[in-house]
Amino acid sequence: MAEYDFRSLAVVIVDREVNTRRLLRGILARMGVDRILDFPNVADVPTAMIAIQPDLLFIDADAPDPEGLKFVQGLRHAQPPHNPFLGVIATTWQPTQPLLLRFNATGADDMMVKPFSAKQVQDRLVNLIEARKSFVVTADYIGPDRRRQPREGIQIPLFDVPNTLRMKTAGQYDRGRAAEALANAHEAINVQKIVRNGFQVAFLIDFACPGLAAGSDRMAADHLLRAGTALDDLMRRLRPDSDLRGQADTYAATIRAAVEQFKAAPDQPLVGVQPLRAAAVGIAALTARRADLSAVEGEVRGAVTAYRNRLAQIAQAKAEQQQQASEKDGDGEKPAG
Repeated sequence: MAEYDFRSLAVVIVDREVNTRRLLRGILARMGVDRILDFPNVADVPTAMIAIQPDLLFIDADAPDPEGLKFVQGLRHAQPPHNPFLGVIATTWQPTQPLLLRFNATGADDMMVKPFSAKQVQDRLVNLIEARKSFVVTADYIGPDRRRQPREGIQIPLFDVPNTLRMKTAGQYDRGRAAEALANAHEAINVQKIVRNGFQVAFLIDFACPGLAAGSDRMAADHLLRAGTALDDLMRRLRPDSDLRGQADTYAATIRAAVEQFKAAPDQPLVGVQPLRAAAVGIAALTARRADLSAVEGEVRGAVTAYRNRLAQIAQAKAEQQQQASEKDGDGEKPAG
């Protein structure tokens, strides 16, 4: 293993247990880390992160509420002056399946099970220095690529984001060059996030439209509201001086009007479903800078069809399990008398 100089690193520790914070501080200090801040919860972390620009965050995943992992997810989606690309290691006493599912959705780099040794901590840092995974961007995720293999037909670009852990420990850190690399990565991620959000808006609305036209469809309503959230994030990321802004505002006005109409009368059929669908496809094509609306609409419809098929398969499997359980219980019943 290569020798690394950890002295210039800045690390933030968030853990409700004072003993865990003390243990990590001691391990990191013996490794040579100079700047270490620790907190019992995430409330004071945003200010500290701007102040010291940490290279690594250890965060407790076992808190009674999910604020720690939610903070990581928000951090990955953050805009300047935050560095959303710092290394993140979640810590837990017990990596249960529900916790692992939440962890996978946050964008954290790694998970470490307590209690941990100095060697485990150093090994995790070295892994982030030498073999950090490239980032992927989807409509609701920014973080390390966890796919074992990409889904067929889906082309999602990978991003090698700035890794200040590697820069500093290898003696290659320059503040100016690092700031430029962070700015470039921010812009590349932002552009991709706009594209992914545009497609997500179209996908969610296309899925919802049949139910919205009929009225009183809970799943359709949920998808429409999610589309509104994705649209808000898209418009927040789209700069006012962008050449896409004017047309995007027009499409967004149609979609937002439909959302407000639904909120005012959630049990009534939605009026203007076709203009809503057209605006959704339009914003997907616009943000992807594609002129062929029919091709984009076909891709959206294909994704929705595949999604509906998966939902149907899940429902069928669940029904079969319930039927088998019912038959098993019936077989086990003893005759009366």
